[in-house]
Amino acid sequence: MGYREKKTVVHYWRYENGWRYLPSFLRRNPDEEREYSEDLKGWHCWVYPADDTEFEEWMTQNMKDECEFTYRFNSGNPMYTVNIKSDEDATLFKLKWM
Repeated sequence: MGYREKKTVVHYWRYENGWRYLPSFLRRNPDEEREYSEDLKGWHCWVYPADDTEFEEWMTQNMKDECEFTYRFNSGNPMYTVNIKSDEDATLFKLKWM
């Protein structure tokens, strides 16, 4: 068996329109099943990068201020949660990492 190069993997790429369902115990008004939040609107994913430094540098240099990426551990695996507001940035991200 030969050496395998580690690849950056993107999971759960999706667009959220800003609306979310609220369980009954979280509702301020019992008749409102959904709530809108501008913070939820945008493109979201989880990224397991081959090289953390390369990923962070690329995101910092190429994404606008409307993008957030946070370093986390998922069951001990280092990963980033990514939230991109701009469609243009989402396209650029997708072309680079997916």
